[in-house]
Amino acid sequence: MKKTKSKRLPWWAKLLIVALTVVIVFLGFSYGMIRYFVGDTLEFKGILSMVSYGGFDLPESFRNFVLDVDRSYPGLPQLLINNEGQPVKTPEEYDARRAEMLDLYETCMYGVTPTEGFDTVFTLMESGTLLDGKIRRQQVKITVSNENGSSDAMLLIYTPAEAENYGMFIGLNFSGNTAVWNDDAILPSVTQGEIGERGSESSSWPIELLIDSGFGLATMYYGDWAEDNQETYRNQVLKLFPEETCTAFSAWAFGIMRGIDYLETIEQVDTDAIGTAGHSRLARVSLWAGACDPRIDLVTASCGGGLVRSPLFAKIDTDGTSNHWFTPAYYAYEGRDEELPVDIHMLYALIADRNLYISIGQQDLASDPKATWDALQEAKAVWRDIYHTEVIPDCTYEEAIPDQPVFSEGVAVHVHDEGHLLTAEDWQHYINYMKMFVNP
Repeated sequence: MKKTKSKRLPWWAKLLIVALTVVIVFLGFSYGMIRYFVGDTLEFKGILSMVSYGGFDLPESFRNFVLDVDRSYPGLPQLLINNEGQPVKTPEEYDARRAEMLDLYETCMYGVTPTEGFDTVFTLMESGTLLDGKIRRQQVKITVSNENGSSDAMLLIYTPAEAENYGMFIGLNFSGNTAVWNDDAILPSVTQGEIGERGSESSSWPIELLIDSGFGLATMYYGDWAEDNQETYRNQVLKLFPEETCTAFSAWAFGIMRGIDYLETIEQVDTDAIGTAGHSRLARVSLWAGACDPRIDLVTASCGGGLVRSPLFAKIDTDGTSNHWFTPAYYAYEGRDEELPVDIHMLYALIADRNLYISIGQQDLASDPKATWDALQEAKAVWRDIYHTEVIPDCTYEEAIPDQPVFSEGVAVHVHDEGHLLTAEDWQHYINYMKMFVNP
């Protein structure tokens, strides 16, 4: 009996199958990220942008295609026109305008961050040194209480052991303090990509780099203040404020502010050189804490995303799993995003006349690097026109040179050639800027 030869697929058919598989996985991952964070609310290019969360090295042609959308940002609120439609020209007039904008942000975005009606107690839980006495480490339990109960969070602090005066960076972490203070977090040296390789939402605190640069750091697990879950986010500190319109962002910013309360009790801390740091959604927490707390001298934000009005940003829609990030008033603008009376350029402006540093990932399409750049260009007018402070030049995102920071007396920015990451180079730029303009 003659043996029948099995037919083999031609090479082009195999290649087509592989290509289709890649496309299906690519779109499936992107769509899954959309459903997880924001619901089914993005246009096609927005869906494609979400793939950058996977850390893919995206070709320039793809990036250009995705980012090529309308940049008119309809209805973008005016920063230097007050609620009565009058121009704002002096620092005194801006103080009143700033209060208006802060109220709008509390109402339409992140809610109230409580400033009274509670007591705070600090309990030192541990103290020791690392690297032959070079670094001092402490953990402090922060207990916030009122008639409704109490809530605890752990503050982890690393400081130069022998320094008599030092600035501090403070921020929240995604992974818990144990992920920050294990041996892997003590970096003997920091090289390109070393921080970024830990993942898009790792703790990313280059401890020895900061200590060697003369700064300390303080961090807390963000879930200690509010779980990142729309069903349970009020089970920690927000249970103390049941009558307030608070979001998870309110609770997270509140936590940073309580951490600063403790830093003020450390004699060696230079309270004129306190910076906040955050990545991704915690970048916006860093910004929101800076807006709410004038004790913060430098606000940094890594890959925090661009304008709500960008076509790559998710439309306002309740069909997501992040509704605990925003107030009910935010969702009242569903279907009419262009009427929202706030946007991220306003959050930037709330930092003035202190210092603001924005870092952007070139391949972080989901955070819309162009809209992030445009928002900073809008916000810088407050520093320039109200406080007559030097700002970054007028230029487009396309003119930015990757990994070359642009510093000015008021604001700073750089674009790194990575994706949705906080890198070692980002930290080095933050440190350099702090030394140059905040703590010379």
